[in-house]
Amino acid sequence: MALQKLTLTIRKGSAENIPIRLEQSAWSYATISAVSQTAPLRISAPAHSIPDGWRVAIMNVKSVGDFGAANNPPKDNELHTITVIDADTAEFNAINGAAFRAHTSGGQLAWHTPVDLNLYVGARMNVRDKVGGALLFNWTTDTGELEIDVANDSLWLRLDDLVTETLTAKNKVFDIELIRTGGDADRVCAHDSTLVVLDETTTE
Repeated sequence: MALQKLTLTIRKGSAENIPIRLEQSAWSYATISAVSQTAPLRISAPAHSIPDGWRVAIMNVKSVGDFGAANNPPKDNELHTITVIDADTAEFNAINGAAFRAHTSGGQLAWHTPVDLNLYVGARMNVRDKVGGALLFNWTTDTGELEIDVANDSLWLRLDDLVTETLTAKNKVFDIELIRTGGDADRVCAHDSTLVVLDETTTE
């Protein structure tokens, strides 16, 4: 099973609080009951259970045109980041649905099932200059750079400016392991996930 390849972006010299949303390969689905003709687009799917900020595909809805997934299962470029409005409604902020045809019936929202963070008591993230290269950082829940947020299905990366100031503005690689009670570890992203470090412009 291929692991999700992540890309995280931080800026040198800046404090960072980044939610990392860890996806399983399995899919979850919710049945669509209504599609708005508004900007931004809102879709009703009763009791959808999608986490806020998740990547979601629109399937089998002709009225949304090219914004709907043409593949089954959807490809990565057919997933859109959503904002949860309530338990029944998701907003696709980057999609203007004002000119869409009226939705009649049918369709599904599809998303990768979140990793169940309830299973874990800790996390660690190794950052290297390249795959198999020198270890630059070992960020963990024990040392405070990582935080498991079960309620929001997220693993947070929290770095203060003193840490990011030590980074060179060059891409690095990382992976993440989640730790179970007893010490067993599960790798939850690809070993060549990318940490993009942007240079700072304002320094005073």
